[in-house]
Amino acid sequence: MKSQSKTMSGLRVLIVDDHRNIRLSLRMILEGEGALVTESENLTSARANLKLEHLSSNKLPFDLILLDIRLPDGSGLDLLKQLATFGAASQIIVISGEGTMQEAFNATQMGAFDFVEKPFTPERILVSAQRCIDFNQLERRNAALIKQSKTIELLGEHPKVIEMLAMIAKVAPTNGRVLITGESGTGKELIARGIHRASLRANKSMIKVNCAAIPKNLMESELFGHEKGSFTGALKTRLGVFERGDGGTLFLDEIGELDLDVQAKLLRVLQNGEFMRVGGDKTLTTDVRIICATNRDLKQMSGSGKFREDLFYRLNVITIVSVPLRDHASDISLLSREFLDECNEEHSLGGKEFSDRALSQLNAYSWPGNVRELRNIIERTAILSSDSIIDRIEGLDPSELAGSNNTFSMETENTTIDGNRLKFDLGVGSWENFHDHVGREFIKFILKQTNGNVSEAARILDLERAYLHRLMKKLGIHRDINIQ
Repeated sequence: MKSQSKTMSGLRVLIVDDHRNIRLSLRMILEGEGALVTESENLTSARANLKLEHLSSNKLPFDLILLDIRLPDGSGLDLLKQLATFGAASQIIVISGEGTMQEAFNATQMGAFDFVEKPFTPERILVSAQRCIDFNQLERRNAALIKQSKTIELLGEHPKVIEMLAMIAKVAPTNGRVLITGESGTGKELIARGIHRASLRANKSMIKVNCAAIPKNLMESELFGHEKGSFTGALKTRLGVFERGDGGTLFLDEIGELDLDVQAKLLRVLQNGEFMRVGGDKTLTTDVRIICATNRDLKQMSGSGKFREDLFYRLNVITIVSVPLRDHASDISLLSREFLDECNEEHSLGGKEFSDRALSQLNAYSWPGNVRELRNIIERTAILSSDSIIDRIEGLDPSELAGSNNTFSMETENTTIDGNRLKFDLGVGSWENFHDHVGREFIKFILKQTNGNVSEAARILDLERAYLHRLMKKLGIHRDINIQ
């Protein structure tokens, strides 16, 4: 059988069968689809082709193995069992004309992808082979995504977050300097850590220096070290981060706070990798990758003389913008659940979960402190809540709840009610009263738009119709659209 497009082009296949005609038949079927086929007539030959003595992971030299059970020098199940220890059993399709149902069961229990009886049709072989290949490719992609998420520690499904993660994955294996910009609390340190962990320097250390937290008179010593007696209190020689971090990554957080004199000395290191300890006369060299972060506009600062322009261009080889939470607000629920799971484990809180109402509160908040504030609020709420289902979020600033001053306004497209604007009075007492008030008025507003059609209102609100009915009953809302 030969299809118009060669769906297995370039894929490596090993056929292990003692019957020459069977091997020839399988070779014709698979090569007709573009596969690269190798044959083995027994277990000894198969083990040689697999190079088992050098195999230390599931990286087989073949994408697919077609394995007979009854072979002259043993059972194919023995080879299957051996390959299963390397996590490669899912790449094997067992074939036998003399096999029993028990052998088929044993093969699948060991992890074989499929069991095909002889005689077989070309269609049966191709369908099984293609499914096996697709399955293993999907498994590898999933494993890579899991590894990446654990490495970078950043979550999000919004296109802006995906784009940022792709940029991190692209620049991490290089030695290029990276400047991370963005608001406070958006995860700039997580980005730096992700770049380091996915880099060729991952087996070395990443040293963080918060340039805003170290006094200016000590910053030079922190970066470059000092010799004994070089200043009052220098009781012994001390290595700076450029010396301690040789071969690794140096993360300079809040780089915009560096003193101009220190900036000049930093520029020298970036130019030729050379520096001297404070009070020393010996030129030292270092090989560190520089990653910087700031929430300030360095280009504007360089224009006003507050930051060296030449240093700015040295640092600004690759720029990654850390996305503020408001720009990927669709990820709030995802992040909230993940942070709650972390808090449950960290503080032994059991399996606490958010109610829909709690998630609504989180999504209605503007999060001026970004992801850091979200994480802190959730930790506070998780610790203080005595219920397994969290229904109320602790510590939200009322002024940041989807509005300001004394009214909360919401506009919708193609409306003809009250000048297309719906206003809510915030002076309704407690958060619970406010939540009920907003929900009641908004549902009434949508019902007016739909002329009392509850099904259509549920569609607009993205709610189950039965759930909307329960909400209406709870909030005292009737289908009469003239109720004010």
